[in-house]
Amino acid sequence: MSDMRVVLICSEDFSLGITSLSAYLKSKGYEVKVIFDPKQFEKSYSQNKFLANLFARRDLILREIETFKPDIVGFSVFTSNYQWALKMARAVKKVIKVPIIFGGVHTTLVPETVISEDAVDMVCVGEGEEPLAELLQCLELGKMSYSVKNIWFKRDGEIIKNEIRPLMQDLDALPFPDRDDLYAQLPRSYSKYPIILTSYGCPYRCTYCANNAIATVYKGKGKYLRRRSPIHVTAEIKAIKSRYKPKYIIFMDDLFTFDKEWLEEFAPMYASEIGLPYSCLSHTKFLDNEICELLKKSGCNMLLLGLQSGSESIRREVLKRPETNDEYRKATRRLKEQGIKFSLDNILNIPFDTEETIKESLEFYNELRPDIIHSFDLIYFPKTEIINHGIKAGMLEAQAADSINRGLFKGYMNLQFNSQGNFKKYALLFTSLPLIPPSIVKKIINSAKWMNFLERLPTIFVLIAKFIINIRAGTGFIFFTVLRNEWFYLRNTVYQKWVLRQGLGKFLN
Repeated sequence: MSDMRVVLICSEDFSLGITSLSAYLKSKGYEVKVIFDPKQFEKSYSQNKFLANLFARRDLILREIETFKPDIVGFSVFTSNYQWALKMARAVKKVIKVPIIFGGVHTTLVPETVISEDAVDMVCVGEGEEPLAELLQCLELGKMSYSVKNIWFKRDGEIIKNEIRPLMQDLDALPFPDRDDLYAQLPRSYSKYPIILTSYGCPYRCTYCANNAIATVYKGKGKYLRRRSPIHVTAEIKAIKSRYKPKYIIFMDDLFTFDKEWLEEFAPMYASEIGLPYSCLSHTKFLDNEICELLKKSGCNMLLLGLQSGSESIRREVLKRPETNDEYRKATRRLKEQGIKFSLDNILNIPFDTEETIKESLEFYNELRPDIIHSFDLIYFPKTEIINHGIKAGMLEAQAADSINRGLFKGYMNLQFNSQGNFKKYALLFTSLPLIPPSIVKKIINSAKWMNFLERLPTIFVLIAKFIINIRAGTGFIFFTVLRNEWFYLRNTVYQKWVLRQGLGKFLN
């Protein structure tokens, strides 16, 4: 067992990246403490500066770090929490002298931006298990090496940029994610509906997706799309089932069904040894009759399709999604034949989208009749191709990329909750569409009077529609789950702050 201590910090939601890092470092003998910040009243759906300051956990987190006395502090960073991570890192620097390393998707996409910050001593580009373990070994030996692959360093005013190492191909060699520390800080809903990842990467290169940019970073460094064996995945879920008693499994692979042979081995194994209902993400090109049958027999009761737009031209020319509407018709028909419910993702505010192409989407979704439509505003991630489309379409200023790189671009809101004008009525109609008979949807789409009426309706109607749709689909109403989760965080924060004020801090250790 090493004497080296590591703090890993994440925020807002469960992090598979942090739990995987924690498990790997613990397997190497290092002591790891995972710290979670719920960022109450700083999330996209709930923002209030006064309440955010009142219920901030910063002092509690800083106390935890001081008490633990780590040798290094790591932050898991994505674009929308980057500014939060910087503020927290600066606060850490004020209370303890410790090297700070940033990793995660945002850091991998714009390492030069991240390492320029005074509070950041190092950045990890790409997957961090092996690089961080190697870095800790150097620190433990007292012989700092500035040549650790994937790690960028600062030394005497110079930025040392090390090359990226080849991608780890044998994912079965990794330990199962260490969920205990993070689950202990989260509401029961997270362990009740655990997230599982069976593969790393995606075969597609959509212009709006960070996968496209990350795959470019790893070009020439090995196969980007990799997968764990069915036996390894099943063993992890069995362990989760035994320890946490989940009710439902959520597979978060970008494309769960891309390997039919893998699914042929996994499906019967999952059905016999796990037996829990699950959801997953897929694509029309990987949903033939055999795959749909395997999904049904193994317990899949909800399949998510990232359609994004019902306009073939928008998908092909702007989003780099070459699949045809006819392929979606065939795939969704197969799902319905198997009795598998499905949802569609829809993006609004896509560059070059018009009222006509949005109308195309509405008409096509009305034809497909999904169980749920998730409609979101477009999020711009650093280094993604969609940024150039946004600039050409006049939706972004030429210098917008810099703001996006620094996490300052305010494009992270669900359109259903903050949109105005034309897009508000479309978001409401997209959300409500599965509830409305097809013939009536057609009339609404072609009626300026009805569309203007939808525009004037308050946002609460979106919540009502989502409530009915989710109950009907058997997925539960996430809004209630969010409220319960926020109450959990609020209660814990108030209690822990009270304990500290009473001088009983030792009971929080």
